[in-house]
Amino acid sequence: MNSQNFDLKKNLSLAFEKLQNNNISEASDIYKKILELHPDNFESNFYLGTIFAQNNNLKEASILLEKAIIVNPRIPDVHNNLGLIYMRLKENEKAIKSLETSIKLNPKYSAAFCNLGLVHNQLEETEKAKNNFLKAIETNPKNILANYNLGNLFKKTNEIEDSERYYIKAINLAPNFLDAYTNLMDLFERANLNLKLGEIIKKAEENIKENPTIKLFKGKLLFKSKKYSEVIKILNSIKFKPNEMIKEGSRTVTLAKSYDHLDNFDKAFEYFKITNEINSNLNKDSINKLKFVDTVKKRINFFEKKEIMLWPSSKLNNKTKNPTFLIGFPRSGTTLLDTILRSHSSIDVIEEKPIINEFIDALENKINSNFNNLKNIDENLLDEMRNVYFNSQSKYIKPNDNKIYIDKMPLNIIYVGEIVRIFPNAKFILAIRHPCDCVLSCFMQNFELNDAMANFLNLEDTAKLYNLTMTLWEKYLSAFSINFHMIKYEDIVLNFDISVKKILNFLELPWAENVKTFYKKADNRGVINTPSYNQVNQPIYSKSMGRWKNYEKEVSKILPLLDPWIKKFNY
Repeated sequence: MNSQNFDLKKNLSLAFEKLQNNNISEASDIYKKILELHPDNFESNFYLGTIFAQNNNLKEASILLEKAIIVNPRIPDVHNNLGLIYMRLKENEKAIKSLETSIKLNPKYSAAFCNLGLVHNQLEETEKAKNNFLKAIETNPKNILANYNLGNLFKKTNEIEDSERYYIKAINLAPNFLDAYTNLMDLFERANLNLKLGEIIKKAEENIKENPTIKLFKGKLLFKSKKYSEVIKILNSIKFKPNEMIKEGSRTVTLAKSYDHLDNFDKAFEYFKITNEINSNLNKDSINKLKFVDTVKKRINFFEKKEIMLWPSSKLNNKTKNPTFLIGFPRSGTTLLDTILRSHSSIDVIEEKPIINEFIDALENKINSNFNNLKNIDENLLDEMRNVYFNSQSKYIKPNDNKIYIDKMPLNIIYVGEIVRIFPNAKFILAIRHPCDCVLSCFMQNFELNDAMANFLNLEDTAKLYNLTMTLWEKYLSAFSINFHMIKYEDIVLNFDISVKKILNFLELPWAENVKTFYKKADNRGVINTPSYNQVNQPIYSKSMGRWKNYEKEVSKILPLLDPWIKKFNY
């Protein structure tokens, strides 16, 4: 091709026309042809780079936009688009630099402020993210995405009213904005704000016709109203596409629970299995169930050594604070206990935060991942590790000496050995439930999967992990003097006052009448980060006791693994 016979202006005009008419492939070909002859042409580098970004060819896109900036560094849009590409490539420092340059060139560039907020949000820099979203709205109050992203940010920080306000603003600006409706419906559903959920579903139905996502939330609302036959009818009328499998899993688990309530246990079990298969396929490349099993086995093998009983006690000083933990196998009633205990004015429960994960990571680094190094711990390391725990805890609370803070994460039971070496006087509330009900309930939950929860996708794996976890707990009891109180879920249901008084005595707290109406306080908790979120605002009920008998055919296959624990806990 001869550049002398090539009409650059004509081809640029033709390529742009193709772009405007959405003939992306033809436009790309023209821009590529232009760049063969005019590699420094700004428009071709910019538009072809943008096309590549839209097609997820991010590296190629970044190279073209970087070249466009060399040719003309004064165009805010190019820096903005390049910043978005860097963000998607997780090159966050470059993204921030590009977006800040874009804003310097145009201080009222609302979209760039919004994108800068997204980068800071990706970096968990919440305040910076919030300030940039607010700046985006200040420079353009009609910026739909800035309002939506601010709604998402406040949802993540559990600021319900602020989140609702900005979602509503986004919806008012774009009445058919499905993602805003979806996240707002999810917010109301998880926060048990059922009247508001009904209202936003109605508004969504008025603006977006026959949408499966809206029907999913309508089904969830009907489930909360115990209209199980209606739930089944509406959720069987929809199905989600392969790229929406999270929603499909939500649909199938709601169907499963509805069939369970209608005593159609075969159909319920079938849908629980389908839900777990969906969850497994969604997470197969990111989880490893054996990794968590190995974590437990490693501790069983070490802490069964008899010489551990002869280890010297860890030293305490007058400043040593003693943390309190709520532990147990998942689905043992820890969420019920959490809700009851936090209704006492002297108790606050820190719900499922990675405090111990950070503590364990720091400790393993200090002891070179060798448990033998826990035998003799000097005072400096003890002080350092205690500070690690409480510094991590302080991210989630405003410390108050008049309150007892209970760290609730059921599977922290795995790390009791390390905890008591650093905090020998720590208190543990151990939640126990009939092993068959506990294991079945894990299988029936649509957990957000990680290496631990990946073991709950079938009954056999769940029972194996239950057996290993309780075996490890027994090893800890043999090796250490542990300050713990065991409470059975069934005792709370059948003998509420007596059982809760015993826990409060263990915590050295007086009885408080308002613990009996714990479910009323639950209405004000906001988004609850546990599969039991739609049960915490209900009074005590007994349906979950002995539920395993409805699935006896399936549970009978795992009874040999669980029977020793059934006897051990006197069931």
